Amino acid sequence: MNALLIAALLLPFRLLPAALTAQAEQTPVQAPASATPAQPQVSDPLLTPVPPAPLELKSWGEALGLLRQRSTDLQVALAQVESAAGQWRISLAALLPTLQGTASVQYNVLNPDSTSYIGGGTSSGVGGGTSGGDRTPTSPLGVGLLTASVPVVDLSAYTALGSARESQRAATLSLAETRRQLTSRLASAIVSVVASERLAEVNRVNLRTALERLALAQRRLELGAGTQLDVVRVQQDAETARDAVVSGDESLRQSREALGLALGVQGGVGLAQGTTLVALLTQARQDCHQLESLDRRADLAAARARLTVAERGVTEVKGAYAPTLALQSTTAAITVDPGFAEVPTWNIGAALVLPFWDGGVREGRLRVARAQAEVARQNVVALERSVEVEVNQSRRAVTVAQATRDIAARARALAEESDRLTRRSFEVGTGTSLELVQSAGALRQAELQLVLREFQFQDTQVTAFLTEAACDW
Repeated sequence: MNALLIAALLLPFRLLPAALTAQAEQTPVQAPASATPAQPQVSDPLLTPVPPAPLELKSWGEALGLLRQRSTDLQVALAQVESAAGQWRISLAALLPTLQGTASVQYNVLNPDSTSYIGGGTSSGVGGGTSGGDRTPTSPLGVGLLTASVPVVDLSAYTALGSARESQRAATLSLAETRRQLTSRLASAIVSVVASERLAEVNRVNLRTALERLALAQRRLELGAGTQLDVVRVQQDAETARDAVVSGDESLRQSREALGLALGVQGGVGLAQGTTLVALLTQARQDCHQLESLDRRADLAAARARLTVAERGVTEVKGAYAPTLALQSTTAAITVDPGFAEVPTWNIGAALVLPFWDGGVREGRLRVARAQAEVARQNVVALERSVEVEVNQSRRAVTVAQATRDIAARARALAEESDRLTRRSFEVGTGTSLELVQSAGALRQAELQLVLREFQFQDTQVTAFLTEAACDW
């Protein structure tokens, strides 16, 4: 192909400077290879970006504010802490004095003039005779009873109080673990949104490039330098690029919705214009701190606290075999005539309860408690193993992600250079449409792979940090 044909082919797309075009029309000289061709103007509805999300985050603090207000997992963990505190108060009540009052009205249907009252006796006098017997119980009879009890020895109740305190500590540690997991999920969801937005942008760039190739192939066909097969092949590549745009946009919407679910917001959530992922992740690191030892991780500490509770449960059941001692006091008041009321009795005593036989209830409770303790013990062992593996894998994941990112960057550079050379060859007529499509597909895949590897590297960094961290927001 001579220089005049090349100039005629490239002129409609402004791929040659004006001076060089004029020179090509006058003399058959070859166009310089260093000339940078301008791309043809193309348009397509899919080139329009996805609209912004209804809610956009501007900072990490704003995300945490939404998380505190709307996260169901956080509210459940807070409720469990409150429940554990209530259970501790119930256990404490078993060791504190109790005071109970009862008021009742009695009427003797068979003999209204001989009304019985507390302590036995009849209308012959209050309590069986007092100060001259000039006062008699009224009919109907009003009775007030005041009972007090003070536990002195109750081994089972003491053990239950310690177990409740340990359960409260386990609930607090579970809350800390929930905060760590929510932070990790939130950071991963933000990284996913940013990655999806970048992929959607790359897909549109690839679609624009594919449409430019299609326009070039169609122009070659019009000038007689190409074939219909070339156009069909490039058109197939453009349709593949369109499919990537459609699926990428849907992935972006799903990522925004996943971030919304993580924040407890209905609908999609994105990032505001100008908000960078690096800034958000830096702020996230400030709300969490690295643990001095892996044994201090909240989930491990909570599992060990639950084991302590289970072991104390065995001791609590054993304490039910021991006698209990309590001080008791009862005071009664009745309505009298004449007057209003009189207190005929006030008893003070002690009660020693000897639990000889209960039908085997304590034995059954003891077996259940021992089994629960063994389950809790095995859960701690399993969690220790899984946490150790999780930490080792997260550390390796950072190194692996960094290596794959560097490889993807080199592969993308090679694919870009290969695509550039292939396009130049196709423009001057020495390359085929098959080579053009293949190089375009390779570049597209390399672009997407690099984006994925880049954000995967950032995600593994955050995950590795939070695996050995505690979040106290």
